[in-house]
Amino acid sequence: MEKQVSTLILIVLLSSTLSIPHHHDQSGETPQEALSSDVKRIEISPDPNSVRDLGSPEISEGEEGFRGLWADSSIGIYTTSGLLPHSEIPASLTQPRSDLMIVLVSSETGLWDARTSMLEAANVAVRTTIPPSGFLIQGGKEALQSVTRLPFIEASHSVPLALMVEDALWRQQSITEVELIGWKDAELNRLDSPGLGLPGSVSMLAQDYLDGAWSPSTGIHFGDLQPSSIPELAMNPEVSFISTTPDLTTWNNLARTHMEANSVESYFFTGLNGSGQRVAVADTGIDHDHGDFGSRIVQRIDVANDGSTADTNDGHGTHVACTVLGSGSRTSAYEGIAPQAELYMQAMEDDDSGALSGPGVYSLLNSAYSSGGARIHTNSWGSWNSGGDYSTQSEDADDRTSTWDQYWTYDGMTVLFAAGNERDDGVSPPGTAKNVITVGAHVNRYSNNAADEMYYWSSRGPTDDGRIKPDIVAAGDYIRSCKAQEASEAPDNLNDDWYVEYSGTSMATPAAAGASAIVREYLMEVAERPDPQGALVKAMLILGAEDMGTRDIPNNDEGWGRINLVNTLLPDSDVGIFVDDRSRLSSGQEASYNFDVTRSGEPLKVVLTWSDYPGSTFSGTQLRNNLNLEVTSPDGSVTYLGNDFENGRSTTGGSKDTKNNVEVVLIDSATTGVWNVKVKDFSHGGSRTYQPFAIAVRGVNVNDLTPDPSIAPGSFEISTPIPQVGEATSFSVSVVNQGSGSFAEVFVSAHINGDPLETKSLGMSPGEEVRLEWDWTPQSSDKGETQIRIEIDPGGELEELYEDNNLIVINIDVSAPGIQASTVSAWKTLQDASDTTTRWEIEMTNLALFETNASIDVTKPVRVIDGVEFDWFKSFDQIYVELGPAESTTVNLTLVHPAPPEPGTYSMMITATDEDFDVESQLEIFFDVPVLAQPEVSLPSEEIQVDSYEITNTSVEIHNLGNGAQTYDIELHSPAGWEVGLLDLGPFQGSKQGSTGTLSTGGSISAGIMITPPGVLLVSGSTFFAEIKVKSRVSSEVWTYQIPMVIQPSDSLELSPESGGSEGGVPADSLHEIAIQISNQGNREVKLTPISRSLPGGWSIQGGLNEITIPMGSNVQWSFSIQGNGLAASGPVEIRFLVEDGDFFDWNTTVEAISGAIPELSFHEVVFVEGTTIESSTVPLGLGAHPVGSPFDMGWKLENQGTSIWEPDVSLELPSEDWQSSCAINPVRIGPGESAMVWCSITIPISQEAGSEPGISLVLAGDGIESRGEVTLLVDTVKEVEWTMVNYNEARKDTPTIIYLELRNSGNVAISNRIVTEAPEDWEIRILDGILVTLQPGEVRSVQVEFTPDSGSDGSITVMLANAEDTSGQSKTLAIDVISESNGGGSGTLIFSVGAFLLIAVAAVFGALAFSRAGGNLSSIIPSRTGPERPHKEERATHEQQSPLPGGSAGEPPSQQDTELQRFPDYPGWLWDPSNEQWVADPEYDQGEQ
Repeated sequence: MEKQVSTLILIVLLSSTLSIPHHHDQSGETPQEALSSDVKRIEISPDPNSVRDLGSPEISEGEEGFRGLWADSSIGIYTTSGLLPHSEIPASLTQPRSDLMIVLVSSETGLWDARTSMLEAANVAVRTTIPPSGFLIQGGKEALQSVTRLPFIEASHSVPLALMVEDALWRQQSITEVELIGWKDAELNRLDSPGLGLPGSVSMLAQDYLDGAWSPSTGIHFGDLQPSSIPELAMNPEVSFISTTPDLTTWNNLARTHMEANSVESYFFTGLNGSGQRVAVADTGIDHDHGDFGSRIVQRIDVANDGSTADTNDGHGTHVACTVLGSGSRTSAYEGIAPQAELYMQAMEDDDSGALSGPGVYSLLNSAYSSGGARIHTNSWGSWNSGGDYSTQSEDADDRTSTWDQYWTYDGMTVLFAAGNERDDGVSPPGTAKNVITVGAHVNRYSNNAADEMYYWSSRGPTDDGRIKPDIVAAGDYIRSCKAQEASEAPDNLNDDWYVEYSGTSMATPAAAGASAIVREYLMEVAERPDPQGALVKAMLILGAEDMGTRDIPNNDEGWGRINLVNTLLPDSDVGIFVDDRSRLSSGQEASYNFDVTRSGEPLKVVLTWSDYPGSTFSGTQLRNNLNLEVTSPDGSVTYLGNDFENGRSTTGGSKDTKNNVEVVLIDSATTGVWNVKVKDFSHGGSRTYQPFAIAVRGVNVNDLTPDPSIAPGSFEISTPIPQVGEATSFSVSVVNQGSGSFAEVFVSAHINGDPLETKSLGMSPGEEVRLEWDWTPQSSDKGETQIRIEIDPGGELEELYEDNNLIVINIDVSAPGIQASTVSAWKTLQDASDTTTRWEIEMTNLALFETNASIDVTKPVRVIDGVEFDWFKSFDQIYVELGPAESTTVNLTLVHPAPPEPGTYSMMITATDEDFDVESQLEIFFDVPVLAQPEVSLPSEEIQVDSYEITNTSVEIHNLGNGAQTYDIELHSPAGWEVGLLDLGPFQGSKQGSTGTLSTGGSISAGIMITPPGVLLVSGSTFFAEIKVKSRVSSEVWTYQIPMVIQPSDSLELSPESGGSEGGVPADSLHEIAIQISNQGNREVKLTPISRSLPGGWSIQGGLNEITIPMGSNVQWSFSIQGNGLAASGPVEIRFLVEDGDFFDWNTTVEAISGAIPELSFHEVVFVEGTTIESSTVPLGLGAHPVGSPFDMGWKLENQGTSIWEPDVSLELPSEDWQSSCAINPVRIGPGESAMVWCSITIPISQEAGSEPGISLVLAGDGIESRGEVTLLVDTVKEVEWTMVNYNEARKDTPTIIYLELRNSGNVAISNRIVTEAPEDWEIRILDGILVTLQPGEVRSVQVEFTPDSGSDGSITVMLANAEDTSGQSKTLAIDVISESNGGGSGTLIFSVGAFLLIAVAAVFGALAFSRAGGNLSSIIPSRTGPERPHKEERATHEQQSPLPGGSAGEPPSQQDTELQRFPDYPGWLWDPSNEQWVADPEYDQGEQ
């Protein structure tokens, strides 16, 4: 039935109670009552005060409410004292994440204010709210510390790895398939890297840790993970959460049937049948040519990537889709709920395994919304064995729905999920998502009370955090729907090839989806609402839901009850419906509505829903923005809180709901007066400033049911724009009832120039439109300007909403007979956007009974909507005509316009003039330009160069040359073996379908294209054609463009032998051939031009280098020859093969040339030179030991007994780097039979051990030949020392002075001698640091000599090695200048010393006096003796075997009972006895160590 906007009705969803005859034996079943046939037809009005009225609430500012000071995380409760875990956490997961922190916000501070303050104070991200007062924040160490210092932060705690890991993985022992996800930003875009200056990439981690990793979109990765890697993986800052992958299953595990909803259309005036609505179904697959879908499947997407969208196993997806929108083409009794809706199918089943798979909820919803254009998405599947969990899939569902319900930016989307068939094991995710409609099932047939009986296996709530689920229930038991023809496992339980019975929440969910489509269709097309929020559709279903059986809603079985569309949509007498989904609240704000209930005794029901900001797996409570509903009675005495229910109705005395994002108040009998409804943003934990909401109200006088007939603006029409006197004319207007009430009769009058013409009467239903027409023939008195007046209810007898829309007055011109212009088609519609001309055929008729001359003219086109005039070219094929009496002729009007013009309706006025009588008549014609699509695709070049193996990325530019903003759908078709997909305009990279989004007129977008070749070698220059099809969304046109892909040259050579080899043993004077096997492994024939890049010295190419042509896939043997000149050297031969287009290949080998020389080397002579004496011998050891430290010469004779000249390099291999040598050969070039002498000067280092016999080797090498001569030397013995004075203080009479010397063994043998001294008689002298010295060659030791002159006379001191006359440098004599005590310098020093002593003494006296006055005891700081004194000279003694006595006489060593002796490093060999105050000999002293 075609839908008309005039009259319409709705009916209750019948699926819960209808019974259809069943082919099984039903003798055991209780017969059901027949469907009642006395359904009352209810009229619905689209007036502004009915369903579509926003009623703009009063918004007031405020503050968020009081919260508890804790955070309910998924692993435990965070208090100010720390974490109280729900269960024991494995030790490996207790490690804290340094980039994360849980903070608790003061109960006095609103969550939104806290969030904004934290983000302003530090470079952190609020990753999620953990109700009631916690935030999980991420950032660097300093940034996190900055947050902890904020005044409203009551506590902060570290975050263990366990929060990042699903508890099912905590003790996992085997490799598991997991989902690895990154963080989301504040706009809910999934991230690959965390930002905030933190490192890391989730995609890189997936490659490193996951086997078989794959990703449906940014920040989401799947793959197999070793359990031992979980802590290490979770520690990375880019990781948000690691969870097991959901085990997806469909929900149809019992007997099967079809849901009967075939009678829906018969109860509507206009047929609310889902037309204009597009529903996405994500399920196993689809039997697309079943017949019940017609041409309404807009797209089938293979999300399982098994290459098929067929429904080959049990046919679950076909059954589900048909329940939503099947037409019942085979059997009308099995018609779906919304049989005119369109289908966007996402096939999730792998046909081979029968398992469900896909890219996840986020991608499924995104694809359906963006690419599929669907605004309803139904899912009859869920995760097995995870009842009640709020999973990452639940979070993604809330992510998308909360984003799209931001009505100021997006169109809303309604998402439905089956509750599951696990009964008491809980609702299965993603059905646990807050914002989706979770559907349970009730019995459909074979029961006396089917509508009020729950389907046994329907999953019960609540969710793990205590939320009410399911939301509503629909019929799900024994549902009959389409049977997939290719389904091998589908039962034959109806004896019907086309239909089958199924049961489960899988069947209830598509029924609810069909109901959602009807609700959405009503809101958009009847109530004229813009694309409604998904929250509003949910609110309206709950508004009409009926409590099943005993009144006990809300409950964990049925949620808010069974769907009833009559309650949802249809006013009843003075009971109306009000909705608002165009309001939003920020932190602390409150919206207020008032409803004047004019009759008591009827229910008042208020439903508040909102698509909440997504929760998270980190949190134990998922509500983020907590809105509260309050309904207050007219006298203010009673306030009902949302969800405070008892016995299925609202009560008082309860607390505000802090868990659910659905709140309901149901008052059984509302008193008269103004009821106030408040919606308050009590707690705002989400990251968006605004929280939109939807509210639906049903009650008495909620909407106004008064009729309002009015004349539709612009509806006046007249048959002749300028009628002639005596010409039969008609005019008409449309009367529309804009109110929501009916009326039986109203009068409508028409007057001409104040004279009544005719009065008509009519009765109307709400929304009905009727066209009234009057006949009129102008009289002579009407010539000129004539007034037509049409008035509704001229007597004012009808009570209506508005009186000012009842009257219309039109002035027209009436002319006398003359020329009349007319046309068969005054309206011309532009069909093709490329057309530049449009033509009209105008008939000119002489209305007079005598001939006349006539002319015709036309005005410039004027756009009706805004009156803008356009100067387009226009012309008639003839302007002047001569017409006989009543004669007619046709002239053609041509309009030249842009291709295409801007959309709109353009009018032109044609004026036909009777030139003889100067009488004009006019004809208005119209040029209608719809919104026309005209895409153009431009390639970056005429041909796209592609590789045989590598992926090629390119782009095409898609232009909108249409006359208005357009969205084009793109579809790519690949040649066989190729994969051509979109980079960024599709739902995923590589997708073959995508959308341009909205392009303005003249706008364009670049579509990135990824071309994947077959991966086999293709011949260069081959051309393959891909196709890009561009589809208009405003018409059925499709434009196809070819993308030529030309295989680019790919040259590849294999050369054998490989480059880098060598040609060994090549005589230096030979003609040598080098052969190369060249294989062409490229994709075309190659012509190679070889050139020589390098040859060793002495070689030349003989015969040139020949060009080579090698067919594709062939190989050739190619060679060239080089000629040596006898002195040719070894070295690289480099050949470059040039290819025609500038490419090249290099090849090289090394020629190892062999000289013809044969060297013969013999020792000739050794020569020692000492002063003027020269000694020589023909034997290396003939002169005895070889000198050390001075050079000597050795010579060798070299004879060339070969056939080639030899020019060798000379070197000498020596025992160490300390040796020195230089060699020369004469002559340098040695011809055949000639000889040369080699002389080397050699210096043996002093470090070489005396008497050793090191070997040396003479090496002659050149042209690949080496000759060696080896000899052994005998190292001479050198005994030598060196004395060096390091420091010496001035010598004074009777004062000890120390001379510091260094003794170095500068010979090459060890020495061991005593050190002795010689000095003037009576001088005291001694060696302080030992008299025995042993030094290895090169070793150095210090020598300290102390002497005391006994007079002021100068003298000398000699230090020597005793009995070392054979040692060079054995002694050192030092001249000593002695200073006597009477010289000037001494007295000056004495005076200075005395003065200093006096100053110190004075200072000491004053200090002692001050100390004494302060109460100090001087004896406590002045000891009896200050320590050992240096003895006087006369008390000193010397001893040959020990150090001199430091002071006093040597005492006897004290016994063990004596006081502990003290050792001073300045006096070795002596100890100070403090008790006896004397020096004693050190019995442990060993003078040999000094």
